[in-house]
Amino acid sequence: MGWLPLRIAVFHMGFMYSGGGERTAICESLLLRRMGHEVACFAPAVRPDACFPDLIGDVNPQGFLPKVKAPLLLRDFLSLALSSFLAPLYARRFADFDVLLCHGQPATWIGYCAARALRKPYICYLHQPARFLYPRAVDLRVGWKTKRDLALLDLLVRAAKPLVRAWDRTSVDSADALLVNSRWTARLVEEIYGRTPGVCPPGVDTRRYKPFSAQDDPGREEGVRGRPYILSTNRHYPQKGLAYLIAMMPRILRERDVDLVLTGDFTRHTGELRRMAGDLKVGDRVVFTGRVSEDRLVRLYQGAEVYAYPSPYEDFGLGPVEAMACGTPAVVWDRAGPAETVVDGVTGFRARPYSLDDFADKVLRLLGDRDLRRRMGEGAADFARRSFPWERHVEVLESALRTLA
Repeated sequence: MGWLPLRIAVFHMGFMYSGGGERTAICESLLLRRMGHEVACFAPAVRPDACFPDLIGDVNPQGFLPKVKAPLLLRDFLSLALSSFLAPLYARRFADFDVLLCHGQPATWIGYCAARALRKPYICYLHQPARFLYPRAVDLRVGWKTKRDLALLDLLVRAAKPLVRAWDRTSVDSADALLVNSRWTARLVEEIYGRTPGVCPPGVDTRRYKPFSAQDDPGREEGVRGRPYILSTNRHYPQKGLAYLIAMMPRILRERDVDLVLTGDFTRHTGELRRMAGDLKVGDRVVFTGRVSEDRLVRLYQGAEVYAYPSPYEDFGLGPVEAMACGTPAVVWDRAGPAETVVDGVTGFRARPYSLDDFADKVLRLLGDRDLRRRMGEGAADFARRSFPWERHVEVLESALRTLA
């Protein structure tokens, strides 16, 4: 029997911002199409202007419910809540697909409803256990005030926690296959759900994310303000730990003349970070770029002296992998997902959790040793290219999809 393409529906929790989970669903859709499969992507909330505008147009994800064109307060919250509660009513919309691929909640719950109604197989891919149901210490400490929609969703989940937890467990337990992004996540999932998932790490586009070559690209980023710089890329949420980096800057500046460059859309938390930098007298050395294009992001990775990733509970973390692919060594905490992607002393450094002094020491060591940066950068690029190409991720994923379909 010859090779037959599959009809695959990719469900995601929502394309509301540019994050690793969103990039994963986008890249999976594009690469599965490139392999000859018919792929359609769906999510409760879709905001193409806010989620990888350079990429998402090629995927063209659709909402689960008809889009209301009139301006709505808390649109993302309403989309997530209504798509979850009404899932059994629109499940037959997916009758023509062979298999469903569901990223996180509420996508997995929606996939469960559709699979049960249509007798279709579905895969659950968890980037993390649902944070509203299983919050981390940092979630309990800072909450979700950065985005009103998420704060309100958190309140709704708390009010109906027994019901939502039952939905979550049923939809994860019933999945025909369960995949996760890291061994760290696998341990959490096994503790919570009692299932041993397969590990299928996300990847990096090694054709685009690669070390700088003047022959390929004459426009290397030489510092946003003409100085060497430390780079960090993440959402401006308290959970991402960017305040740690700002707190380290006074010490780093006593020894090195560098900037700290922070990419990412501005949020309510951005103002708090700016005020913190001002209070520490380093405001003129912390550069907030706002959202950057894919091409500019690559140039920033390539031009950085060091990539710093301070997120304290990151289940995988694409930033260090993308930086390493571009030949820039990364400094991360020796905990959770980044501890699996950064080889200590070879592709970067892993700092003692959560010692700001140790993290700053690792950054300063790289800043002060050009030969070390070069050796680690070369090792990082080779490691990322061999270990985390998107093609490897999609090969594992396609095998699971074919087995089910």
